[in-house]
Amino acid sequence: MARSSWIGRKVALVALVLGLSSTLVRAEDGPRPPSAALAAAFAEPCTQVELRRRLAGLPASELAELFQVAAHGLLPAASGEPRPLGAEWQRVVRESLAARPRRELVPLLEDLAARPPSAPESREAQLLLESVGSADHLRLLVRLTCPPPARPGLVPELRAGFESAVSAILVRDPAALARLPALLAESPAALAAPLVDGLARQPSAEATRLLAGLLGRAPGLDVLLLLRLAERGPLVGEAAGLHGSVRRYLRERDPVVVGVAAQACGRLGDEEAIGELVTLLGHEDGRVRASAIDALQRLTGLAYGPDPERWLRWYRAEERWWEQEAEPLLIHVERGRGLEFVRASREVLEHRLYRARIARAFALGLSRAQDEDAELACQALARLRSPVGVAALVEALDHRDGRVRLAAWKALRTITGVELPPDPAAWARFEG
Repeated sequence: MARSSWIGRKVALVALVLGLSSTLVRAEDGPRPPSAALAAAFAEPCTQVELRRRLAGLPASELAELFQVAAHGLLPAASGEPRPLGAEWQRVVRESLAARPRRELVPLLEDLAARPPSAPESREAQLLLESVGSADHLRLLVRLTCPPPARPGLVPELRAGFESAVSAILVRDPAALARLPALLAESPAALAAPLVDGLARQPSAEATRLLAGLLGRAPGLDVLLLLRLAERGPLVGEAAGLHGSVRRYLRERDPVVVGVAAQACGRLGDEEAIGELVTLLGHEDGRVRASAIDALQRLTGLAYGPDPERWLRWYRAEERWWEQEAEPLLIHVERGRGLEFVRASREVLEHRLYRARIARAFALGLSRAQDEDAELACQALARLRSPVGVAALVEALDHRDGRVRLAAWKALRTITGVELPPDPAAWARFEG
């Protein structure tokens, strides 16, 4: 019994010592005074210009502490509570950090990712990689945003920060585009949507192809990809080859997917989808029917409303015209002159199916037409509102006839919705 009592007193004593130790640890985890070098950098008097100069000379060994200052906006004090920096001074600290060589910053961020970081530290790391990151740092960005084990939910600030950092890296380093499919496959599900949104910020044709290429890669992501593709507007030239990647979703079972795909076909200018869109007017889901109507109106310029029979009659009549009459008329538009060109133009402009094909014929004709015919070709392209004719219209801004130049300028403004001067150089970015 005595031995048992002695063991009990010993256990209690150990517990007391451990309790005191844990209290000391918690006390040590509190605010610590800044290092001598960091204190000297922020010593008064100090202007923002002077602070930049001092931080540029700060030893690399002090960057981890400087990162914490940026992350929390607080400067540790030698005694008492840390003092707030203020937004302008915090910006100076962040810019000074971003100005340091990557060889100093990347090890700091790797150490941070291994801890794992707190939410404020993750956000600060995102800002830093947004400023200096490259394709080689995409995986590091993932680990800093969603360190293992992944946070139960990604807070909106970190989601937006991840999207912004991905977008900035893609702009800075085009090689990052090729790494996104693998990154999407490896990353936590919470990062899939902001990864797509970061990619969607890029206006390049390569980014468009990659968005289309990601369709079907990740469960539940296709609707977002279709929406982001639709936002890019009509696809022309080589990009028009991507229409089929979107169109196949018109045959899905999920009405949400079908409805979004129908909207995308309309906004992307996929005239080959018109037949399937007419069929979707009989779909059992009202959302799908509404999306199909909207897409048909965009693609044809017609306003037949929710009348599937009327749309079907029109479509069949147009198909017959294309099969039986269109080819010789389009040849006259491309190569004809004078009255022959005028008559063919008047006839083809009455038809609303496959307007891009008709616009292509006028664009080819514009480069060969005489002055009056060239002016009419510009007016026809404005009426068709197809981006297929933009490159030919930009070229026509240099035409010898002032009336043709004016008609081309008006057509460009109608098609693009952009107001620019009638100078070919101002419109050069639309030629591709």
